[in-house]
Amino acid sequence: MLCVRCRTAEVQPASVRCELCEAANRLDGRTHLGGRTRVPVRGDAVLRSPVALGWATAGLFALVGLADLAGAVLDLSTAGFADRVAGGDWTAEGEWARAERATDRVTSFWLPAYLGSIVVFLVWFRRTRVNAEVFDPYGHTMRRGWAVGGWFVPVVSLWFPRRIASETWHACVSPVDRRGTLLLNLWWSTFLVDNLLSRGAARVLDRAEEVDTLARGYRYMAYSEIFSVVHAVIAVLFVLALTRRQDARARHPWPLAAPGPVPDASAPEKV
Repeated sequence: MLCVRCRTAEVQPASVRCELCEAANRLDGRTHLGGRTRVPVRGDAVLRSPVALGWATAGLFALVGLADLAGAVLDLSTAGFADRVAGGDWTAEGEWARAERATDRVTSFWLPAYLGSIVVFLVWFRRTRVNAEVFDPYGHTMRRGWAVGGWFVPVVSLWFPRRIASETWHACVSPVDRRGTLLLNLWWSTFLVDNLLSRGAARVLDRAEEVDTLARGYRYMAYSEIFSVVHAVIAVLFVLALTRRQDARARHPWPLAAPGPVPDASAPEKV
């Protein structure tokens, strides 16, 4: 008989849960490895495939990246036209206006793709978090609601989503194949830098009043958009990697190891 909680391991004699889930119940609320506190295990986690959502998220991220790339090219062109106008070549005004109209069309494509990618990503992110509870019910230090809410709360949004992603990532990796989190760290660090650069470039462009400062603002926007393309590529790789890991974990389950000792437990005295 399979465990009623994780649905992957055989139950213990005279029990309805496997050894891992029984241990998880005993460890609920105690110190997690790494010094943080485990959240109580909920018994309603249901394993659902993240593959379709993962590919949809990756596809939307790719569309956003392509729009950013097109925007970067147009902004660099606009900066060049602004430089020509600043140098006295007023014939470039018409080309400048055409470049701005093209930028508006790219923005009208980028905006719905960007908003759609946020919605689909959050649905995918929460699903992978719930799946991680099935794979590793004792390995989480934050409740599943933070998988969505953590992105919108000021200050804590700088690290809560990354912690959830890390715990979700490790829940999908075999205990004998605990690979590093380089891709996850790249995804999160480029996300933070991308937001910083985008806001800074937009502020410079909004405050520009002279033609030469407008040209500088357009160049800053182009550079930030190029970095957004880099982040989009890394985000696609991260989403597909985590989706692939969860799908493989669900299709080919391995025997789960029991949780390790709790750090705050007293060590046995030496004889």
